[in-house]
Amino acid sequence: MNGRLVGPRARQRVAFRAPRVLAVMAMAAALGAACVAEDTGPLRINQQQLLGTHNSYHIAPDAFTMAAISSVAGDEAKAIDYTRRPLAEQLEQLGVRHLELDCYLDPEGTLYRSPLAVTMAKVAGARVPPFDPEGRLGKPGIKLLHSPDFDFRTTNETLRDALAEVKAWSDAHAWHVPIFLLLELKSDSFSGSQPLPWEGNAFAALHHELLDVWPRERMLTPADVQGGAVTLREAVEGIGWPAVDGHRGKVAFLLDNEGAERDRYLAATDDTRLLFVSVPREHPLAAWMKRNDPVGQEAEIRELVRDGFLVRTRADAGTVEARENSTRRRDLAIATGAQLISTDYPEPDPRLSDYSVQLPPPVEP
Repeated sequence: MNGRLVGPRARQRVAFRAPRVLAVMAMAAALGAACVAEDTGPLRINQQQLLGTHNSYHIAPDAFTMAAISSVAGDEAKAIDYTRRPLAEQLEQLGVRHLELDCYLDPEGTLYRSPLAVTMAKVAGARVPPFDPEGRLGKPGIKLLHSPDFDFRTTNETLRDALAEVKAWSDAHAWHVPIFLLLELKSDSFSGSQPLPWEGNAFAALHHELLDVWPRERMLTPADVQGGAVTLREAVEGIGWPAVDGHRGKVAFLLDNEGAERDRYLAATDDTRLLFVSVPREHPLAAWMKRNDPVGQEAEIRELVRDGFLVRTRADAGTVEARENSTRRRDLAIATGAQLISTDYPEPDPRLSDYSVQLPPPVEP
């Protein structure tokens, strides 16, 4: 592995707050002394630790809808009581460099334009915030939402809109480190709706929407990392991830799904596929891994990071850490050296506590 590790800006002498200093120290320890002994080479993509948000598009249900959810789910409804800033604000003001988007197929534009909760509110005479005032959910294309009918409010109704917002920010900040976009392909529902399954031509439709906004030359793809190696895994373990400087201004797409959706995606695509997939480390396509539990998976995450793989983990989940103002999971997530640290709290929620997750800023001029 190349010997450079950077969290804060190179050559910049800044007194970071304690959590940021700890983040740098923890990353160095996780990668091993040999990796940080001498800063002689370019910063590689897996030698940075980047802040990300979980369900980056999410807006908490309105009061009427939350009450309806709570009447069925009880305290479990607290897990969705969080709201995101617009994607561009997360990138610009919070230093976020990886985003998570939940994608539902809607080729005709008919499946998600009339959520059940909105109908219930009208019948009950309840006042709720405006819903989809521009009618974007009535247009064909992949939609962004957490769950149909009840947890549907979002900063971007469509995947295309979200991609365009990120690209506009990228165009204005061309020297940014690669932004990681984690896509979860969803077909579940807890309300009786019947989302379409991700299969067959659905993956071609996904690639089309991605390429319609992001040109191929502005993407970091599995083929780019593999280069001339026999497999992607051999490239990562043997050659290493490429240097950041060669891929500034780009995005990399990661498939959040494992299991059936991932296997169908692999079967439907070839070596020109755009998404990195989370697979067992023995798999030829192993390059990044989703290990969301830094407490239970600490040792495995440390080993994967040491061996050159990119790892995403979660510093908190279900709003628990913020409600309890507990930093144990957050601190352990950072200490493992996982490069992609996801949180619901890139800034505190004053209703709950001062809990938040902060990392040194990415290495950008």
